[in-house]
Order: sequence, then structure tokens, then C-alpha cells
Amino acid sequence: MVALAQGDWEDDEQAHRQALLDESYTRFLRENYTKILKFLHRQCFDRHLAEDALQEALIVAMEKWETVSQHEKPHYWVRRTAWHKLQRLDERQRWRAVVPLDSVLDDLREPAGAHEAEMLLEHVLRQLPYRQRAVLALMVEGDDDEQIARQLGLALTTVATYKSEVRKKFREEARHAS
Repeated sequence: MVALAQGDWEDDEQAHRQALLDESYTRFLRENYTKILKFLHRQCFDRHLAEDALQEALIVAMEKWETVSQHEKPHYWVRRTAWHKLQRLDERQRWRAVVPLDSVLDDLREPAGAHEAEMLLEHVLRQLPYRQRAVLALMVEGDDDEQIARQLGLALTTVATYKSEVRKKFREEARHAS
């Protein structure tokens, strides 16, 4: 009888612990889903592909939530996992079709609004290698070098190099458009 009571108590404790984890995961989704999806969309410009990658990452995160939730910034872990899944999905799709940036710059010298600025950013992002694209997308979101390095699993020097290469690409394209 005592063993049964002990087992019931352990079951109740486990159920309570699982309920807290589920609540924590739900709160995480509410606070981070859109932000991570926007980052992924800027990587491939295909909302469905970005959603697929995020869903795959969230399945893994849910299975490992007890560990993932202990990270200082769990959204970095999920974002990086989703980014890697997106790379694999993207490799299968081979969606990239690049239009020369100078033709876009002719029409958008000074973006008239947020929508045109986003279109220009999308076009430039499409021309960059995958990692540089991710660094630029996080820069646009306001993340500093250290945050970018932690989210993408890159060294700080690599982030600085990628940022320098992106700036160089912008200058070259602007020079060609002039």
C-alpha cells in the first residue's frame, strides 16, 4: 500500500512537472514564433519552406524542451536549429534565381517606404551566400555581433568578416548602379 501511494505521488509530481514544461513551451511559442519565422523567411523568401523548417525545429525543441528551456536564450537554440533545417530543405529545392541588383537599384535608389526597403533587402539577401545572408538578416533585426555569433554558432571574427563582405557587396553593387 505504501508503494502504491509513493507511485501515485511520483506520477502526480511528474504530471505537474510536465504541465509546467508545456506551459513554458507554449509561452515560448507565443513570444518567439513570429520573430524566428521572419528570420527564416529572410533566408529563403519562401514562407512555406520557412514554416516547414521552423515546424521541424519546434518538434525537436518540444522533445528536448526540458534541456532547451534551460539555455540562457532558448530562442537562439531554436533559431539555429531551424536555420540548419532550412539549409537542408533549401538545398533540396534550389530556388535561387538572381536578378542583377543594378536593375533593382535603378528603380529603388532611395526606397520610398518600408515595403520598398524590404524588397531591396530581399533582393540583396538573395545574392549573398547562406551564412552572410543570415548575418545580415540578424543585423537588420538589431542583433549585435556577439548575439549573431551565438545564434548561428559562428566565431566573432567570422561574423565581423561576413559583415565586412556584405558591406563590400553593397558598395560594389551601388557603384555598378551609378
